[in-house]
Amino acid sequence: MGKITLQRVGINYNGYTAYKDEKGNYYLDLSLSPQSNPTTLYCACPANDMDGEAGFELKRNFMIVNPYTEKEIREYNCRDKYMMLSKIYHDLIAYLGKTGNEEQDKQDFRYHNDKYGLWGNSVDETIEEVKRRWNIIPEDLKPQWCTVEDIAELERKAKAAN
Repeated sequence: MGKITLQRVGINYNGYTAYKDEKGNYYLDLSLSPQSNPTTLYCACPANDMDGEAGFELKRNFMIVNPYTEKEIREYNCRDKYMMLSKIYHDLIAYLGKTGNEEQDKQDFRYHNDKYGLWGNSVDETIEEVKRRWNIIPEDLKPQWCTVEDIAELERKAKAAN
């Protein structure tokens, strides 16, 4: 029995990393976080369905041609930080108004709604929370959808609204 060559194809419905061999069979890594070199994989049942249930442990040696990189693993470990930053940041944008057209902006329930649009008790507290959460994320993993310039622009928009 030779070594199986596997290619990472994504995350399945159950949240497991799925790998595919040359024959089209899928194998699942049941660990809770991505690993660049998993030690144990399980056959998917049915074998041709990456969303299948985990079956028997793969007993053959395997080689993964596109393992997770260190950066991908670090990004995965920051996902909760991204989610909270995204929620607070986009709620604040909606609170202040996305378009500048009040008729359009008030269709979003967060527009000028202190309960749903703000993280703290005020716009200033919310901006400070966005900055704090942005600073927690490592420099090389900062999101492109929320930059220092974007936060400064929100701050200017908030001051202009007052």
